[in-house]
Amino acid sequence: MSRAFRRLQWVALGAALLCSGPAQADALLEMEVCLDHFDLECARQVRDRVPSWDTIAADRAELWMAFHEGRYTDAVVALERLEQAGVRVEELERGVPYRPTAESARGMVEVTRGEVAVRYSPGLDRILVDEALDVLEASRTVYDDVFGAGPPQVIVLDIFPTATRFIGASGIPPESVRTTGVIALSKWTRLLLTSPRALGRGYGWKDTVAHEYIHLVVAYNTRNRAPVWLQEGLAKHLETWWRGDRSGHLDAHTQGLLAEAVRTGKFVPFKKFARSMAYLDSGEEAALAFAQVSTMIQFMLETTGPTGLATLMTRVGDGEDAQGTVADLAGYDDFETFRMAWRAWLRGLPLVQEQLASLPVVLDGEGDDYEGDPLLAERPDLARFARLGDLLRQRGHHEAALIEYAKAADPEQPPSPLLIARRAVCHEALDRPEEALRLLKLGVELYPEFTPIQKSLGRLLAERGQVRAALASLRVAHDLNPYDPEVQRLLTELYTSVGDEPAARRHRRYGQILATGGVEDGESVVEPG
Repeated sequence: MSRAFRRLQWVALGAALLCSGPAQADALLEMEVCLDHFDLECARQVRDRVPSWDTIAADRAELWMAFHEGRYTDAVVALERLEQAGVRVEELERGVPYRPTAESARGMVEVTRGEVAVRYSPGLDRILVDEALDVLEASRTVYDDVFGAGPPQVIVLDIFPTATRFIGASGIPPESVRTTGVIALSKWTRLLLTSPRALGRGYGWKDTVAHEYIHLVVAYNTRNRAPVWLQEGLAKHLETWWRGDRSGHLDAHTQGLLAEAVRTGKFVPFKKFARSMAYLDSGEEAALAFAQVSTMIQFMLETTGPTGLATLMTRVGDGEDAQGTVADLAGYDDFETFRMAWRAWLRGLPLVQEQLASLPVVLDGEGDDYEGDPLLAERPDLARFARLGDLLRQRGHHEAALIEYAKAADPEQPPSPLLIARRAVCHEALDRPEEALRLLKLGVELYPEFTPIQKSLGRLLAERGQVRAALASLRVAHDLNPYDPEVQRLLTELYTSVGDEPAARRHRRYGQILATGGVEDGESVVEPG
C-alpha cells in the first residue's frame, strides 16, 4: 500500500467520522512527511497544531509521535482509543508493529547521556550500555560532520535481548533474519539492535550501531530520497569511521566473493535489493551485495574525498537521480560508464581469491558450536569426526584428537574456524605453541569475527608475554562478545600490567556485572513509556 494512498484513507476517515476541517487533514499529511524524513522536531511542531477537540486527528498524531519517540505503551493507548472509535488502524497501516514492539520492549529500561539514549533489558546486557553510548556519541560527531548535518532529536537505540524480540519489533519476517543475518534496523527515527548475547559467539555490534545511525543521518539529509543501494553502500563503507578507521578494509570472505564476481561477472542486481537487503536469497548474496555497493562508494570517494558526501546528500535530497549523481561526482558521464570503471578498478585490487563461507546465523541458542561453523554445520559426516576429536581432547588425548580433526577437514571445502580453534588448543597442550600461534593467526585472518579464535590467540600471546598483541586480540573478542568472564579477567590483568587503570577498572566492572547477573549498586534507570 503506497504512503500517498494511506494518507488519503486517513484524511477521508477523519472527515467522515468528525467532519474534520482541511487544516487538520493538512497537519496530518505534513506530520507524516516530517516523520518520513526522519525529522522528529518538525513532526512535533506540526503535532502542536492539531486541535485536541478533533480526537481522531489528535490520537492519530499521538500514535505516530509516541511510536517514533519510543513511547510504546503510550502508542498502544492511542491505538486502542482509535480502535474504540471505529478506526481500523492495523488495516490502514499494515506492517507497522505497534503492539509487537510494545511487547518486545516490555521491561526494558533507559539510560540517557546528552543527545543519545540506550534502552536495554536489565541483567547481563547492562554490560553493553556504556560502550553503546560511546559509539552513539562518536557516531553523531563523525557522521553529522561528514554528511553535513544530523537529526536534532535525541537518538534512541533499543537493544533487544533476543532475536525473537528484535523480530517482533522490526516487522522483518523471521525467515529473512535467519537467511541473511539482518539483526539490526534503522526505522521510525529509531535504531533497533539485537544483543550480541543472542548469537552464541556475538558479532560486531558496535560497527552495526554506527551502520544503522548512518542510515538515519542519510535519510535525514536526503529527505529519505536515497535508494537502498546508496544507503547501504554509505553505511557499509563508513561504518568503521566512528572509531577512526577509514581504510575501507574488506575481510577475506568479502574479498573472495568480490573476486569471484569479478571473474564471472555475476553481481547482484540492484533491483533484487531495491526494497531491503533483508529479502535477498542468502547470507552469501547479501554479503556480495554489501561488498558491491560499499566499494562503489569507496571508488567514488577516491575522486571526491570525504567532502563529496555532503554534496551527495544535498543533490539527492534536492531530487537528483542517485546513480547519476554518484557517477557525476566520480567524474563520469553516466552510471553505466561509472559501473564499468568501478569493475576495472576492482580487477586491479589485490583481492583474496580463496572462497570462504559466511559464518552461519545461529540465534537464541538454537544450536551448538557446530551449527555456527560454515563447514561442519553443512557436513554431518565430517562433524562426526570432529565430535570424536572433542571427546578425545577433553580426556587429554590430544594427538589422537588431532587425527580425528584432520579427518573432519575437506580440502575441497572452506576451512572450518572451529577446527582451527580446536587444533590450536591441542598443539598448545602438546607444548607446540608456535604451531598453535600459526593456526590462530591464520584463523583471525580468515574469520576475524569468530570470537573463540580471537580469545585463544589473545590468551596465548598473553602467556608468552606479548602484552600489546594480546590486548589487541582480546579487545576484538570483547567487542564481539563481552559476556565471557575469562576475557574480562584477562583484559583487567593486562591493562593493569601496562598501567592503564581506567581501562582495567572498566573491565573489572564488566566482570562484576557478569558475576552478579547485571546488578549494580547505585544504578538509576527510567523505564520508557
